[in-house]
Amino acid sequence: MHTNRCFSRPSWITVAGTLLLGCATATAEPPQEIEGLKQTLERTGVFFRADAPYVLRDATDPFLPICVEIINGVEKTGRSAISKIAPYITREPLKLEGINVFAKPPGARRQFASQPLLLAGGGELTFDARAEGQPLSLAIRWRKTLEIPRAQLADYLRQHYLGGPFDVVDLMVSIRVVGWPAQNTFLRARDNAPPLPELPGWYRGDMHYHSAYTDNPAERGHPLSVTKQAAVETGLRWVVLADHSTELNPASYAQALKEIRQLNDGGLVFIRGEEITAVSAKEGMLTTVHLVALPCPDDPERGFPPAAGSAETVIMGGDGSVGNPAVPLQAALSRIAAAGGFAYAAHPFDPISPILRGGTWDLASDFLAPDGMGLQPGLVGLEPWNRATTVTADNARDPYCIQRDSDPAACFQPDKDANHYTRLERGIELGWRPLLEKGLAENAPSPPFKVLLAVGSDAHGDFNYEATMDAVDFLSKPSRGLSGYAEDNAFGKLATVVYCPSGMGARGENILRALQNGQSVLSNGPLLVAGFDLDKDGNLGSEGDIMPGGRAAWDAGAIPPLQLQWASSKEFGPLASIRLIVGTRRGEAGAQEIPVPAGKEIESQGLVPIDLHSYMEALTAGWGYIRLEARTRNAAGEEFRCYTNPVWVRVTVP
Repeated sequence: MHTNRCFSRPSWITVAGTLLLGCATATAEPPQEIEGLKQTLERTGVFFRADAPYVLRDATDPFLPICVEIINGVEKTGRSAISKIAPYITREPLKLEGINVFAKPPGARRQFASQPLLLAGGGELTFDARAEGQPLSLAIRWRKTLEIPRAQLADYLRQHYLGGPFDVVDLMVSIRVVGWPAQNTFLRARDNAPPLPELPGWYRGDMHYHSAYTDNPAERGHPLSVTKQAAVETGLRWVVLADHSTELNPASYAQALKEIRQLNDGGLVFIRGEEITAVSAKEGMLTTVHLVALPCPDDPERGFPPAAGSAETVIMGGDGSVGNPAVPLQAALSRIAAAGGFAYAAHPFDPISPILRGGTWDLASDFLAPDGMGLQPGLVGLEPWNRATTVTADNARDPYCIQRDSDPAACFQPDKDANHYTRLERGIELGWRPLLEKGLAENAPSPPFKVLLAVGSDAHGDFNYEATMDAVDFLSKPSRGLSGYAEDNAFGKLATVVYCPSGMGARGENILRALQNGQSVLSNGPLLVAGFDLDKDGNLGSEGDIMPGGRAAWDAGAIPPLQLQWASSKEFGPLASIRLIVGTRRGEAGAQEIPVPAGKEIESQGLVPIDLHSYMEALTAGWGYIRLEARTRNAAGEEFRCYTNPVWVRVTVP
């Protein structure tokens, strides 16, 4: 969770802070500054947003969807500090003339043509909002998805630019409102992209996505209909709706389920979950944490009622700010477990805003049960791989430097602190490894308790890139508190890939079982799966085979080969590394490299057996586990990864 994911004028929070600081530091302001502040106040809380999928992989969809949203004022619902002030904020209606879409090939030397892309009906605008020459009056909110024919887009580029066809397209979405300068947002989309790497029975999905049911002055997502279109375009097969507990209620939960039933068609499956804001059990001021709650696999529409037959299908609470208490973490987990559901700790070591008293998960107080002999009831794992960020930009409207006059220093630049691999490795070091080791302790139960790993985009819409205001960030870089900033995280870049040999299930039942049991791997491109083919039929996943999340025991001299299978593509590059990690009660031994067979760098072409005897010397007594990591590198030098969940093994030495 960040604190703003919209392209906007300065928020009322920022302006309030500016006023407070100004009152403390100055007694008089020049007239021009007063006029500028007046104009800022008049436009505070008005949001303009444009978005489009960063990649188009679905050859059957003839359209490029461009989402446009205008919000005139501050959302007045929800259970937060902001919602208490919001009812007092009003403004005059906006007058919308229309929207223009311009397209060009990438490259700063190529500029947008003067004529926009015109849809059927002609005129001077891509979308004309006027009726009988009068602009459309917008009192509070307006949403529109422009469906741009991809064939027409290709014709437009061919007419205006040499050197085509172009697989990467730069877009300028220009919103025209009376009395306002043109509100321009710059996007980049890759057309005609190839399918993602696949393995039989494995389905990619996003376990942590925020739809339009997350809707507050700081964060808001997109409607389910266009989310489905974007998900299919990016190669996802399922999506968990993890909208905030601070805004959900039984009525909105029921409405979401109604939409889900209409949209689930086997090609894409939506699952109604919830991201719960909770209070850590540890003592201190910064104790607000998040968890992703998933419903019972046997009845994904049940929600999280406190008792059978209850109409309270969601866990509701405040955002953790002063006067808006969040739900105690243990109470939330107990209710999830009682409903047959389960949960993952969301971004457990990336604190949310200090305004909300954001903290981190504590191993002893939050993850572990009171006796330390397992995870808290209802908790199955953690999600430290959260948001696919590698670069950030100060310019939230043009982070790609699409405009000729853009400042390169304000465009996407490497950001080591925000880098998702850095945050993932920190989460593994601080949380996953210690918890896995705890499960193998000498006094731990046998077999050991599982601790699973998951990944989620945490996208709030964010089809192209993430535009945000983050209090944690702009405390160290104040300019970002005024204009926001951008990250290259986008919906579809990260996936938890689950094994469902019988299909996903009409309501996602099999997806949920795989997430609950750890039959999953984490990927931002390549796939690597590992297991034991006990029936020796040449396939992983037959009844009796041991898959990620499974347990097995053997005599030291009878360990069967570990079977690996992988798939990558030119987009993500050949496998550069396969690492096998063995964990014992003494911790993890150093990662051991498994050679990639020559000629199989892109695809394993079936199962590849690995003799484990030389790798398993550390497992001389009790339980342990094995897990794997794969890394690829493409021609552009970009690195991509896949992490497997563990297989727990016990080796008996005669």
